[in-house]
Amino acid sequence: MKKVFNFLVFFSIFTAGCGVKGGPYPPFTTSPETVKNVLIKQQDQDLIIYWNYTPRYADGREMKENFRFEIFTFEHRIIKTVKNSGNLYWFRYKFSQEKEYCFRIRVVTEKNESRFSRYFCYIPTLNYPKVKPDFDIKIVKEGIKLSWNSYLLKTNIYKGKERILYPVPFRSLSADQFLDRAVLHGRRYCYYITFEDNNGVESPPSDIKCRTFEDIFPPEPPVNPKLIERKGEFYLIWTESRSKDTAGYIIEIDGKVLNKTPLKTYIFKIPEYKKGSVIKIYAVDKAGNKSKPAILK
Repeated sequence: MKKVFNFLVFFSIFTAGCGVKGGPYPPFTTSPETVKNVLIKQQDQDLIIYWNYTPRYADGREMKENFRFEIFTFEHRIIKTVKNSGNLYWFRYKFSQEKEYCFRIRVVTEKNESRFSRYFCYIPTLNYPKVKPDFDIKIVKEGIKLSWNSYLLKTNIYKGKERILYPVPFRSLSADQFLDRAVLHGRRYCYYITFEDNNGVESPPSDIKCRTFEDIFPPEPPVNPKLIERKGEFYLIWTESRSKDTAGYIIEIDGKVLNKTPLKTYIFKIPEYKKGSVIKIYAVDKAGNKSKPAILK
């Protein structure tokens, strides 16, 4: 019995010490999470160092206080402006020699600092594509079209909302043109391109060119309009426009518009139809452009 009692006392002390029965939780840390994965590539005579970072504390809690990155080489800390787009951060570092360049990063807040990341290294080359690309940009019906002189190397297309040399390409392709369909009416888009050799080394970046996509192109008209009579009432039917951005349809009889808000359907009841009336059906796109009419006499 005494042995059983001693065992229970020992077990109670052990579990209390481990925090199983209401023991204290470990204190929250104010140390930011360490930067883990850093990528480096070469563009012209610049190294592009970039990484994704979600501001959290080392214990996984969301970090809402301000923070900054400190950059170090083997020799010393370097002062660089770190740019970002969302959770993507980067800086550019100009090199002059074909030697190994290494960087590590620390996150700093007013209260604390993270552990250093490990060193991330890269050996650049002076044998890189020297041609600075140029490209034409224009708005077409389907989107924004980029074109450049045909080149043997792969082309990287960078896209953003501002005049910034973003580090990650939007598209990489072996061609001399690209049509960007991922655009919206009234939005501004900026692009630059680079050429890339077989070793993944990029040329100098082209100039950044920006355009605001304005949809000024009318949609295709509807087709096959027909008038159907049912028990003295007249219904207008038609086949939809082929344009994907069609928002609806406007009906006009003898010059009078019957609906100010575009119809989402392909059937419309005609009020007070008179024989010999001229009916016109217009497709309207999301930018408000009207097609040529489909005419029914």
